[in-house]
Amino acid sequence: MIEVLEEFPPTVMGFAYKNQVTKGDYEHVFIPTVAQALADYQKVRLYFQIDPNFSGVEPRALWEDFKLGMEYLFRWDRIAVVTDVEWIRQTFKAFACMIPCAARVFRLEEVSTAKDWVVERAAEQEPAILMDRTEKFLIAVDESAASLKAVSYVSQILRGRTDVHVRLLHVLPPIPPGLLEFGGAEHPQLEQRLSGELRQDQTRWIETAKRNAHASLDKALAILLQGGLSPNEVSTSFSSPIHRPDIAHEMLKVAQTWKCGTLVVGRHTRSWIREIRSTHVGEDLVRKGQGFAIWVIE
Repeated sequence: MIEVLEEFPPTVMGFAYKNQVTKGDYEHVFIPTVAQALADYQKVRLYFQIDPNFSGVEPRALWEDFKLGMEYLFRWDRIAVVTDVEWIRQTFKAFACMIPCAARVFRLEEVSTAKDWVVERAAEQEPAILMDRTEKFLIAVDESAASLKAVSYVSQILRGRTDVHVRLLHVLPPIPPGLLEFGGAEHPQLEQRLSGELRQDQTRWIETAKRNAHASLDKALAILLQGGLSPNEVSTSFSSPIHRPDIAHEMLKVAQTWKCGTLVVGRHTRSWIREIRSTHVGEDLVRKGQGFAIWVIE
C-alpha cells in the first residue's frame, strides 16, 4: 500500500509505504501524483517513509519504480528515505551515489529532521514551462454512463496532442455519521484510545471507498490511453468530503489546486448522489466557475 502524505509543499511529493506494495499502487497512487507534480514544476523532491510493517514490493512494482526513476532521472531535486528496514537502508545508500541529486536516508526516529531537510528551500523551485493552465483538463468521473461519455468526448478532442494533461477526479461519498464522532469518555486515556480507533476506522472507510472507485477510474483511463494520451499525461485524484459534498465546489477546489483551465462533467452525472436540488452539477459549475472553461457533455 502506498499512501500520499499531504503535509508537504507542492514541489515535495511525500509517500508512506505500508505492508505489501503492488503494481496497482504505483499505477493508481504513485505515478499519477508524481506525474502531476512534474507537469507543474521543473524539478520535484521525493520523501519516502517506509513503515516497520512494510513487507516488500511486488517485482512488477519494482519495474514500474525503475522505469519512472530513469525516465525523470534529471528532474529529481532531492530524495529522502526514512526507514529502519536495514536492507532498504543499505540498498539506498549503495545507489545514492548514482542519483544526480541530493539523497539521504534517515531512521524513523529522525522523521522531523528528514522532513525539515527535504522541504528546505523547496519554495524556490521554478514552475514548469511545459504547459499552462489552459492545457489542463479536469474530468469528474463516477460509475455513470454519462461520466464515461464525457471522458470519451475529451479523448476525441485531444487525440494526437502531447501538450496537455488530464486529471480524473472522483468525489467520494461522505463518511457515514457513525464514523464522524463518538460521545467521549470520562477518562482521558480511554478517550484518546477511542479517538485513535475512530480515526483508524475513518481511514479504512476512505481507503475502501477509493478501491471501489478504481473500476470507474480504470475505465476512464483506458479510454484516454486508447485515444492516444500517454500514462504520464493522465493523473487521478480523490476528494474526500466529510459531509455531503457540493460536487461543483469540490471540482473547483481541485481545479484551483492543480491549475486546471477546463472542467468537464457529463450532463447526467449523479454518482452515488441523489441531489435534493433540481440544479445539475454542470449548471452549478457554469454559475460558480468564473474564469474556467466549463464543458457539460450531453
